[in-house]
Amino acid sequence: MQHDSLIPWSRRQALLGGLAALGARMVAAAADAPSVRILFLGNSYSALNRLPAVVGELMLSSGMLAPHIGSYLQEAHTLADHAADAAALSLLKKGAEDGKPWDVLVVQEQSILSAVAAVNPAARQLMNSGLAKLVAAAREANPQMLIVNLQVWARHESLWKKQSPDALSTGRDANEAHARIRLANVNTVSAALQQNPGMRILVSPVGDFWRLVHAVHPALALHAADGSHPDLLGSLLAGLVIVGTIGGREVMEHTTWRGECPFDEVERVKKVLLDHPEVFKAAGK
Repeated sequence: MQHDSLIPWSRRQALLGGLAALGARMVAAAADAPSVRILFLGNSYSALNRLPAVVGELMLSSGMLAPHIGSYLQEAHTLADHAADAAALSLLKKGAEDGKPWDVLVVQEQSILSAVAAVNPAARQLMNSGLAKLVAAAREANPQMLIVNLQVWARHESLWKKQSPDALSTGRDANEAHARIRLANVNTVSAALQQNPGMRILVSPVGDFWRLVHAVHPALALHAADGSHPDLLGSLLAGLVIVGTIGGREVMEHTTWRGECPFDEVERVKKVLLDHPEVFKAAGK
C-alpha cells in the first residue's frame, strides 16, 4: 500500500505541541470552565496546521472548556503503528501535564488505509486491530476515557482527473472514496466496541462535513495544494467538528477563534455544521 504524498514537515513533532500554544492562556479561562485533557495520535493530516492546537484554541475561545492538549503525530503512521509505538503508548499512559489521565483520545487513521479497509480484508484487519489495541491501552489508562475516531476526508476530485495513483487507490472517484472511508470507520469502531465492551467510542464525522461544506460552498478551499492534506480552512473545519463531537453543539456554537482564516469563510463553514446536527447524530451508523 502506498502512503500519502506528504507535504514536508518535521518528523520530530513535539509530543505536547499544543500545550505550548495554550498553556499561557489557560490562566485566562473562565474559573468555572471544566478542564478537558485531550491526546491526539495521528499523522500529517493532523500535524499540518497543528490540528491539536486548533482544537485547543477553539475550545478555549468558547469559554466553556479549559483544554489541556497533547499530541504525538508521526508521518504516515497508521493506528497500528501508533499501537506498536512505545513513545505513543508511554504518553497515553503518562497522562496530561497536570498529572491527571487523559479524558479524551483522538485517533486519526492513515488516509489511504481509511478507504482501502472498506474493501480489502487485510487492510480492514490492520485498521481494526490498530484501533482495538489503542482502545485497550486507553482503558488501562482511564476506563472512562472517550475515544474519538477522526473520520478523514476524500481527496479533491481534481486528483482523479489527473489519474493520481493515491486517489485511484481509494475509489473510482471522490464520492466512492468518501463512502469507503465512512464505511471503514463504522466497521472499525464496531469491531473495537466488540473487543472492548463498555468503552465510549465516537466517530467524529469530519469527512462527512467536509463533503457537505464542499457541496454547499465549492469555492471554499478546504484541501491544500496537493489535493490531499488540509488547507487552513480545512483544519479549522476539522477542529470545529472535533469540538462538536467532544463538547457538543453549544461549545462549538460559542467558539470565536478563527486563526488566519477569513471571518466570512469561517462563518459559512460554521453555519453548515450548526445547520446539520443530523450529520453528528448519524456518525458511526
